[in-house]
Amino acid sequence: MKNRGMLLLVLLFLLLAAILLSLGYGQSLTALWRGFFQDEGFGIILRKIRLPRTIIACLVGGSLAVCGVALQSILQNPLAEPYTLGISGGASLGVTLCALLGLQRLFGVYANPFMGFTGAMCSVVIIYALSRRKLFNPTSMVLFGIVVSLVFSSLVFFLFSIMDPDRMQITLMWIMGDLSSLDISLVPVYIPLFLVPAAIMLLFGKELDILSLGQEKALYLGVNPQRMYKVFFFLTSLLAGLAVSASGIIGFVGLVVPHILRRVAGASHLFLLLSAYLGGALFLVASDILARYLLYPLEMPVGVVTGMLGGFVLLIIMIKRP
Repeated sequence: MKNRGMLLLVLLFLLLAAILLSLGYGQSLTALWRGFFQDEGFGIILRKIRLPRTIIACLVGGSLAVCGVALQSILQNPLAEPYTLGISGGASLGVTLCALLGLQRLFGVYANPFMGFTGAMCSVVIIYALSRRKLFNPTSMVLFGIVVSLVFSSLVFFLFSIMDPDRMQITLMWIMGDLSSLDISLVPVYIPLFLVPAAIMLLFGKELDILSLGQEKALYLGVNPQRMYKVFFFLTSLLAGLAVSASGIIGFVGLVVPHILRRVAGASHLFLLLSAYLGGALFLVASDILARYLLYPLEMPVGVVTGMLGGFVLLIIMIKRP
């Protein structure tokens, strides 16, 4: 218990340090503090650009990480992650249709988030209907997710072939993961939408412990696997759909962070979910800092950075695994 508390404190300290660096890069701590009360210069940049972006990075990173923990446990697949259920393909199709139809002219800043979330939920409905026929068998759910994602991705490539190049460029940036495109007016709305499902998931830490033992043992211990699969299916799909609507498709956060923390956090899913939320937020905030300043004044899509860092770390873990 003492080691677990220390791990949480370390993750929290590193996250706070990353947040301060994200908010005050190039400024002293005194200038950062004063910036919150200034109506010009750095104060405007801080409150209207850096602060909303950092908040969304924390929410998206933490949410993707806890989704990864839950899905890897209930699907009993170490490669499961938030986009396993075809959410990325559906969201990409939704945003591509949004650009193709020019819905930004009608709905403004709400167009991409709404269409991205709608596309993600369409994928979820299809996967749910198919999985229900197989009694929510974990292997079938993974296969259905892969197939649906491939079909939607093929439709996206087809639409790219008939789309105006300028619109295609904007869509590609979103698909690669972009924390800068979300309008700041939506950030206060997203905060409770992200935090409530994540908090509810923490309440089912004990059930995750039992489900990770397999369906037969779960039934023996008094947990209905199919019912809990539906609960986690809904919560993870909602969080992943919100994540892609806010920032596009940011890969590897929900795959790498749970892998790392399982090795040090132990088997308790309540503690693992807590540490994964902090770890996911830390990983995405740090990745966003690199994306913004590594090639300054050019800015890389944050999904590219998480892909490179996450892929490298995952390879090291796999090589060192006995």
